[in-house]
Amino acid sequence: MFGLHKYEKLITKLINSNMNFSTNWNKKINAKTLFLRHDVDFSISYAYSIAKIEKKLDVNSTFFFMLSSNMYNIFSSSNQKLVSDIRNMGHKVSLHYDPSIYSSLLSFRKEKETFERIFKIKIDIVSIHRPGFFLKKNNQKLLGISQTYQDKYFKEMRYISDSGGKDVFKSIVKYLKNKELLGLHLLLHPIWWCEKKNTPTHTLNSWKKKYMNFFTQEIRDNCKTFMD
Repeated sequence: MFGLHKYEKLITKLINSNMNFSTNWNKKINAKTLFLRHDVDFSISYAYSIAKIEKKLDVNSTFFFMLSSNMYNIFSSSNQKLVSDIRNMGHKVSLHYDPSIYSSLLSFRKEKETFERIFKIKIDIVSIHRPGFFLKKNNQKLLGISQTYQDKYFKEMRYISDSGGKDVFKSIVKYLKNKELLGLHLLLHPIWWCEKKNTPTHTLNSWKKKYMNFFTQEIRDNCKTFMD
């Protein structure tokens, strides 16, 4: 929706504000702490595009990926390579967990262990997808692991999100002028930053078209008798 050029402009503004980009969510937070977080809901390749810009600007962020997504398959060899490449750029990769599709936290343990095994990491922070009831008891950890909706990240810091395609520029500029709270927790979804479109719907329709083209080619590759 906003485009990669605008994304680079935004990150440059944050750099020039002397905020300290951090991927260590368990360190002591101060007024200059900036947790830049990406929940990857639609496209790992879009996340990779964002990661490359941040690498060019010499900043690091945290990318949260889903194991239970219907939008992408994190187990495919191409997607595993992209996630590993993002990590090798110096970014943190971790789990974007959707509790709504499971009946118990045993599923979280399985997802956590699977993610850690595939990407050879140790998870110490988790982002919850559609947190819902978690916001009522938002300070609970997941099997002892911190999650991004705890008070220290969600209320005690200034929390700004582009969810739904919201333009965050004004909120960020206002925060940087005042810095009235302890640090900045900024959630930016890659889907809104890789193409310049007029509305969230236009952005999603463009992504859908690309996805369908990819899906059609996959059908061709797997079935020689397919004709579209």
